[in-house]
Amino acid sequence: MSTPTATGRVMTVTGPIDPRSLGHTVTSVHLVSDLYGLSEADLNGLSEADPNGLSDAGAGEARVTMGLLGALALGAPNRDDRRLTEAIVRPELADFAGLGGGAVVEVTGVDLGRDPRALADLARATGVNVVMGCGGYSPSRTPGLTDRPVESLTAEIISDLREGVDGVRAGVIGEIEALDLGRPADRALATGVAHAARRTGAPVLLDRAATTAATHALLDLMAESGADLGRVAIGHCDGLATDADALAGLADRGVFLQFDGLGRLPTVNREVDDQDVAAAVLALAGRGHAERVLLSPRVARKIDLKSFGGGGYGFVTEQFVPYLGYLGADEALLTALTESNPRRWLTMTEGRG
Repeated sequence: MSTPTATGRVMTVTGPIDPRSLGHTVTSVHLVSDLYGLSEADLNGLSEADPNGLSDAGAGEARVTMGLLGALALGAPNRDDRRLTEAIVRPELADFAGLGGGAVVEVTGVDLGRDPRALADLARATGVNVVMGCGGYSPSRTPGLTDRPVESLTAEIISDLREGVDGVRAGVIGEIEALDLGRPADRALATGVAHAARRTGAPVLLDRAATTAATHALLDLMAESGADLGRVAIGHCDGLATDADALAGLADRGVFLQFDGLGRLPTVNREVDDQDVAAAVLALAGRGHAERVLLSPRVARKIDLKSFGGGGYGFVTEQFVPYLGYLGADEALLTALTESNPRRWLTMTEGRG
């Protein structure tokens, strides 16, 4: 049986849908995952240091309880905190739906516990459209990835997009962690992502590289390898929130800029906060880049969920959007940020061979 085309549609874990049915969309969260082993810097984005070296401390094996929340918010490692399950997340995703949430992009990599069937079950149980990522391997964490040729990486990504896993198809390539093009494995993965994007018309989510110059070099490679930069989102842009020129320079390339750390507790270790991001979003809109911005809460651990004291999947709806409105954002801008922009990014275009 031939695979149904997704051109002009958004591919969710329950099948292709009309992009207009997405509604309010957050573009980079975890639903079912096991992120233990990642450093605090990995979880928070490139802009933040590892608080007090806590990720190198002894592994915390205790269950997450009220008494641990303070230490965990400051970066103390804990295995239970970094494991999200279908049962724990289901009421949180239902809460997001109750707030008017329509869709989430789930970015857990295969090496971090991605569970396609569980994602499909969550989508059916809550009514929230779930778009699953693919290709998000880490060359530094995945044995054997350093030896894989570009053609193999490309083929695997395309398979996830067209055939899926147990019938569950991916709808976005990524999240691809920050790459260093000086490492052959990273360059091969970036090239494979670009080839798969060209051939399928799928959207791409790349984390921001270590420097702005390195991020531009990554975009150069993507373009040279045939990817349409208008289909690419750059994640972890929160760390550039106070550098308006750097953000505008990236937006000038035609990419989407994703602010995906919203809702985190401010600490002395953070270089920017949600107020800085709000100012950056309004500045980008003032420079004519309103249509290039994506927003997402950071939900990667139990303490990011409402039931454990966090802002949950609905943080953008409940807190950040009203704050932007308080700062002067009009309804047209708010709709672009939460509905129109993610809809354009996620809609599959026609592949180019």
